[in-house]
Amino acid sequence: MKSNRKLVALPMLVLLAALVFPGLASAGHYYEAVTVSDAGQKKKKQNEEMKVRAWVDGPSAKVEFLSGEKEGFFSAGSYLVTTDGGETVYLVNPSEQTYGSFDMEAMMATMGQVMDMMSQTGGMMKMEFADVASEMLSEESGGSVLGYDTTHYRWKSGYTMRMKMMGFKQETRVDMIQDVWSTTGLDARGFGVWLRPDRALQTGNEEFDKLISSQAATVRGFPLKTVNVSTTTNKKGKSMQTTSTTEVTTLREESIPASTFGWPDSYTEIEIIPEMPQGYDQQGEAREDGGKKKGLKGLFKPGG
Repeated sequence: MKSNRKLVALPMLVLLAALVFPGLASAGHYYEAVTVSDAGQKKKKQNEEMKVRAWVDGPSAKVEFLSGEKEGFFSAGSYLVTTDGGETVYLVNPSEQTYGSFDMEAMMATMGQVMDMMSQTGGMMKMEFADVASEMLSEESGGSVLGYDTTHYRWKSGYTMRMKMMGFKQETRVDMIQDVWSTTGLDARGFGVWLRPDRALQTGNEEFDKLISSQAATVRGFPLKTVNVSTTTNKKGKSMQTTSTTEVTTLREESIPASTFGWPDSYTEIEIIPEMPQGYDQQGEAREDGGKKKGLKGLFKPGG
């Protein structure tokens, strides 16, 4: 009878340990994903590759860049981390021992404000989007991917971008075919940080956002594979095709320590998302104080 009482008491001890020591590991998911872009250029390096590995536990997630950008936000060794399903995301750079709030929504909105400013009458540069279209071609079973049932979505979309700068005019047509294999078998909100950051992809440019939202609202679950084929055609009819593929290559359940979703207290907080360009405030309105702001280059590279 003593041995039976010990067996009954064991689950209670585990439960008490989880309550008393919340830093202990809990069940979550580990995955690896790779993004490959092929611009089809023979003279230059054709393929650009970005690899990540990530840990997800409910609303918490850490996405580490194994290979990343030489210039830009996502250098190799840096990582994104959240504990609230992506509502608040931080970018941590261990090599520089820094961290900062990475608000993708604010960055996209700032880029949209810049595009609007470019289009204002009297500006040196004007940009506009026209003939924006998006059509879902099919929604069907996508079979099994990494042991998860998927739905395969396919869209056809496109837009025309017209640009005028210092008297020169340029018109480019972009047509895209996008295939997405998405699963509803993963319900942890932390997957959205890298696999589908839909909430953040709004620029404030009405026409361009229509293209984004029409597709994002249709997909259910989290994409395990996405293939985007983009064809860019200039006014003279010359075309260039780019294929970008993002695929989850490894996915498994794993016990994850709570300490995974953080960084050392000794790291210094910095500003990741730059301010508006010189002469404008965060709403895109002209500033009256004449204070200097970071230039457009700062929108795409930390610190400008």
